[in-house]
Amino acid sequence: MRERLSELWERRSFRVLAYVVFAVAMFGIFLVLTFPERRVRQIVTVQLEKALGHQYDVSIAELGLWRLTGAQLEGVQLKERVPASELIGAEGGLAQQIYVERISARFAPLGSLLRRGATVNYQVDIGGGILSGSYTHGSKRRLVSVKSDDLDLRESTLVASFLGIPVFGQLDTDVELELHPTRPLLTGGEIALTGRQFTVGPTVLRTESLPVDLEVPMTNFGNIVVRAHVESPEGGGTPRLVIDTFETRGRDINTEFWGHVDLGAQMGKSRPRLEMRLQVNEEYVTANNLGVVFNMTEFRNGRHQDWYGFTLGGTFQDIAFRGAATAARGPSEAKAPAADGEAEAGDDEG
Repeated sequence: MRERLSELWERRSFRVLAYVVFAVAMFGIFLVLTFPERRVRQIVTVQLEKALGHQYDVSIAELGLWRLTGAQLEGVQLKERVPASELIGAEGGLAQQIYVERISARFAPLGSLLRRGATVNYQVDIGGGILSGSYTHGSKRRLVSVKSDDLDLRESTLVASFLGIPVFGQLDTDVELELHPTRPLLTGGEIALTGRQFTVGPTVLRTESLPVDLEVPMTNFGNIVVRAHVESPEGGGTPRLVIDTFETRGRDINTEFWGHVDLGAQMGKSRPRLEMRLQVNEEYVTANNLGVVFNMTEFRNGRHQDWYGFTLGGTFQDIAFRGAATAARGPSEAKAPAADGEAEAGDDEG
């Protein structure tokens, strides 16, 4: 063995490689021993709060190195900054809190060369699974990818805290998005989501659009399939998110969505042009006393046989939700010529 090592050491290329490995190892040990965690953690906290528009207080439990060229944050908590007056009284609520188990990110030299832009690879442990992907910032575009396999939503602290309602099931994600280089605007990409045994609730919804609090029972949406893409018109124009497939098939409710969204620089200003329909298990309605909900005007206007159809227009910050019997018939009939739709509506009224 010694003779073999001696022979290898006589080779100049082997000695150079050994020196490089030794230097990298010593550099790594030096970084670990001298890493100014407290100071860097303060800087990262300030920058995160600034990036979030100073709407959240950020706290980080631990910060350290990750794979030499990156950093790892553990125990990241975001707490919404809400005036004390809004937390007191009968109409007061709780400040939103978002907790992330661990965030790891590192600079990717090879990825930067291949994608012609500074690239960062990341992993986010949100409890119940890992979201992984990359972010590339180039002169002509920005790229974002997000992937996960068998994400357990029941165990996900991030999803529950962000949505504010209990969520259960498994989720696979495969998202590739392209953004404008300087503006927060999607210009291309593909979205694929697949969920199994997706269940939400129970919870209570409090919104300004409803006169009373709405109790939402535990609802099983079952399997979810979402396929969508972003397209930009040639020569400029408004980018559009097109829904190719969006459907759920569950024990309590079945749903379908179709249409598109004209994207704006801000999500609230994006203009949905969507239609949807849902089918509800009668036993679910009876067991949870939801008859009064499905007797509301928009539900009555949108009913056709055992389906309820709706259209969603306006903007996301001022959405127009309308019952539509044509949508209750499904995508193929909803896309039929307007004259046919009017004739069918006349038959329904008759």
